[in-house]
Amino acid sequence: MKKALLVIDAQEDFIGEQRNKEKFNYEDLDELIKNINEKINTYKKNMDEVIYIANVLPSNFLNKKFFPYGIIGSKGARFDKRIRIVSENYFEKQVGNAFKNNNLVKFIKDNKISEVELAGVDGIKCVFRTAKGAIDAGLKVTLLTDSVGTINPDKFVKISEKLKASGVAYI
Repeated sequence: MKKALLVIDAQEDFIGEQRNKEKFNYEDLDELIKNINEKINTYKKNMDEVIYIANVLPSNFLNKKFFPYGIIGSKGARFDKRIRIVSENYFEKQVGNAFKNNNLVKFIKDNKISEVELAGVDGIKCVFRTAKGAIDAGLKVTLLTDSVGTINPDKFVKISEKLKASGVAYI
């Protein structure tokens, strides 16, 4: 059984210093980044896969006007400089569920990965949707609660019940 850590959307526009702090107001961001990096270190030490997932949107009028975050080619689309990069396993997505990226699905299958742990942001959006996508792909899924940020903790608690009912483990 091979494991992979999916680090989701830990990008400059979402957790970086220049982020819109009103929109992306995560509690104790320094602690979140520390926890993500500790998990990355553990995976590297154990020679398990670390996979980086980035929300990268086309540079067009609609995206720039209505969701100007993670725009291709922008500084904000890059992973936050405080996140430790230990592999070249990098996949982009334009929707919440990272498993909509066929290259990621192929990588998971080719490397015989059967279990994923999820870290990153946001717990009520992309992390939640990626967890559902991983379950649908037949993977064992664990959500690392100390390594997942959310802008809406109350909603996170509610949707966690849905994921738990689907078989997602929480630690």
